[in-house]
Amino acid sequence: MEKSQDIKKYDWSLIPNFSRWEFDDPSRPGSGDNIDRETLLNIVQLRLVAGCPIHPHGRMGGCVDMEGLYGHDKDSYHLFKMGCKAIDFHFDLNSGLNPRQQWNFVKGSGFRGIGVYYDWALNGKKLEIGFHGDMRPAKKAQIWKRINGKYIYFLS
Repeated sequence: MEKSQDIKKYDWSLIPNFSRWEFDDPSRPGSGDNIDRETLLNIVQLRLVAGCPIHPHGRMGGCVDMEGLYGHDKDSYHLFKMGCKAIDFHFDLNSGLNPRQQWNFVKGSGFRGIGVYYDWALNGKKLEIGFHGDMRPAKKAQIWKRINGKYIYFLS
């Protein structure tokens, strides 16, 4: 086990609306402490601006990925070796926000890598829209969407 995982990076009682376990690698309880600080602050801010709950996909391996066990690319920002700078998430299903409104919040959030997904499911039910957000080191955001298994990339 990496030494950094044994060190508590955050006082989660001071982080509004989120808990460490929401970011954990499913096979490594407590690993949510490895989420990058800028990434965590960005999702907290997005939640506050949007005014509705946001659900990280940690239980599905969509946040901290300590060893690359969840289908991410070898250079994914989800990975521990890349700094745990990525979060997959969706807005609460009862938010009252349509996909365009959700996209506008995410687009204005400060994430430098944004993925839009129409093929994710939650408890066997297809989500209308889901997002990937990361804090890659870049001056311009990389934006993409996946349709029928194919990725289409855009630059902002």
